[in-house]
Amino acid sequence: MGVKQMPSYDVELVDIVKDFESGGGRVRAVDHVSVQIEDSEFFALLGPSGCGKTTTLRLIAGFEQPTAGHILIRGRAMEGIPAYHRPVNTVFQDYALFPHLTVEQNIMFGLQMEGVHKKEARVLAAEALEKVRLPGVGERKPHQLSGGQQQRVALARALVKQPAVLLLDEPLGALDLKLRKNMQFELKALQRDVGITFIYVTHDQEEAITMADRIAIMNDGLMLQVGTPKQIYEHPETHFVADFIGETNFIAGTLIERRADGYGTVRLGDGTVIRAQLSETLGGSAGTVTVAIRPERISISTPLNPPKALGNADEATVLDALLVDSQYIGTDTRYTLRIGDEIELVARLQNIKDQEHAALKIGGNVKVFWQDSSTTVLDK
Repeated sequence: MGVKQMPSYDVELVDIVKDFESGGGRVRAVDHVSVQIEDSEFFALLGPSGCGKTTTLRLIAGFEQPTAGHILIRGRAMEGIPAYHRPVNTVFQDYALFPHLTVEQNIMFGLQMEGVHKKEARVLAAEALEKVRLPGVGERKPHQLSGGQQQRVALARALVKQPAVLLLDEPLGALDLKLRKNMQFELKALQRDVGITFIYVTHDQEEAITMADRIAIMNDGLMLQVGTPKQIYEHPETHFVADFIGETNFIAGTLIERRADGYGTVRLGDGTVIRAQLSETLGGSAGTVTVAIRPERISISTPLNPPKALGNADEATVLDALLVDSQYIGTDTRYTLRIGDEIELVARLQNIKDQEHAALKIGGNVKVFWQDSSTTVLDK
C-alpha cells in the first residue's frame, strides 16, 4: 500500500491569531484565519481599512509574529524564521526605492547583500527590467521616472531574487486611475509570465476581481469567504460580502420554507411570496432573512422586453413596480424602482436598445422580473 501524498501549498495559514497591545488592553487584528494558497496562484486579500488584510500579509512576510497558529511556506514552518530568511519578497505602496541609487543599483542591492557577484547581479538586473518592460533605464535615478515606472522598478527589485511568493501591499494605490487600470492588466500578465505566487492586498474590489484567481474577503480580522471572483460575486455567503462586492439590492423578508432543490420561499413585508436561492451558510430553518440581487439581474418589462415564461428548472419572479428615477451612465442606465410602500430596487439595463429605454417613463407603472437563480437568501 503506497504512502498517501498530502497536498502541498505555497502558503498555508493554520488558525492564525494576531493580537496587539492598545491602551492597556488587547486588540485582535487577525481572528483564527486558515487558508491554503496554491502554487502560481494570484491570491487577493480584500476588505476595508482595518480589516486585518495588511496584518495577514505582514505575518506571512515575517514582519509580525502570530499570537497563535502556524504559517507554512512550501510546507516549511516559519516559526522563528526572520523576514530576511523567508522565501518571499514584498512590494510596498510607496515603492521604498533608494533615491540616491540608480535603478540598476536598486535592483542589484538585495542580490549583492546575499553575496552575488556584481557582474552577475548586473545581468540579472537587466533581465528583471526586461520582464517589467523597462529596458534601458538602469542608469536613471528613481526621481527621473514616472510613478508607474517606479512601480515597475519596485517589482523588478522584488522579482530579481526569484522568491517563492511575492507579497504586494496595495502597490497601485499611489497611481492615478487610468494608470492604475493599465497596471492591473500588466501585473496579471507579469504574474502569468514569471509563474510566481502573488498575494495581493487591496481595498479596491475592481482590482481584486480583475486580477485574482481567488479572493479572500476580510472584515474585523475574520476571513468571511474565499473563492473565485465569479463565486464571490454570484454567490456571496454573507450580507457583508454581498454589499462590499459590487452594487446589490437587499430585500428584507421571512423565510417560510426550505426546499430540497436549494431554494427557499420568502414572504416579503407586503405579503408577496417569492422563491430564491439559499446561501450555503444560511443558518436556522426559518425566520428573518435578506434576499440579495444584483441590479444587472433585474429586467424591466416593455413591449420589446416582456417577462420571460421560464420552466420549473429556472423560474422567474415578476412584480409590479413604479419607475421613480433614471440615470444615464454611459454603458448602461440605472433605474430606481419602488415596489409597494417599502421596497426600493435599482436595476441597470445596457444601452443597446434605444427603443426599449424610450418606452420607460418616470412615474410610469412597469413590471420587474428576474430569474430566481439570480437571487441569494442571506442571514439578516
